[in-house]
Amino acid sequence: MTATDIAKLIEAIDNSALQAVNDALNENADPVDLLKKGVIEGLRLIGRKFEEQEYFLAELMMGSKIAEDCIALIDPHLPEAGAEPKGVVVIGAVQGDQHDLGYGLVAKQLELNGFEVHQMGVDVPAMQFIDKAQEVNADIIGLSAFLVTTIPNCADVVDYVNDMNLKNRFKVIIGGGETNQERAEEIGADGWAANAVEAVVLCERMLKEKQMSATAV
Repeated sequence: MTATDIAKLIEAIDNSALQAVNDALNENADPVDLLKKGVIEGLRLIGRKFEEQEYFLAELMMGSKIAEDCIALIDPHLPEAGAEPKGVVVIGAVQGDQHDLGYGLVAKQLELNGFEVHQMGVDVPAMQFIDKAQEVNADIIGLSAFLVTTIPNCADVVDYVNDMNLKNRFKVIIGGGETNQERAEEIGADGWAANAVEAVVLCERMLKEKQMSATAV
């Protein structure tokens, strides 16, 4: 059973993906490969079907649950993170949003790429993001908004960061089903990512911009 096979099972919202992951691990398959090319790719394919209205919210949630269960199997087999993190990210779903669809995979992808990640969960008030970011000396605050009605709550975090003169400390990025680059710009966020792979690229770019700003001061 290959990672590609697992991705197709997850795309089909087939619970046998769990057994397939377990079998692949027992056959000494690369756990990082299973995660990236299997679970994350499968969830990306589900997301595409959702965008094309082939799948709806129920399918999206079922697919996410299968993906999360697969990650739980893979997680103990993943390599340990390096001693010195590339950067620190605080991430979660904003207040009013109960969906953890996707952002958990973003967190895992960031961890695999050397970031220290603190997951906040769902329905997180704006100030909790900022308090946690200050506590762990974060570089980036990642906000997930699956519903269009919760995008204004992303703006609340951005506004608090600006009002508290913390813009030089924290980069704020957004993602989720109803977000896009235009909405990120409208609320004053520093960036937007469409998926877990793009989120890693975005966070790496945010770190470089932050370091350049610090050097210029």
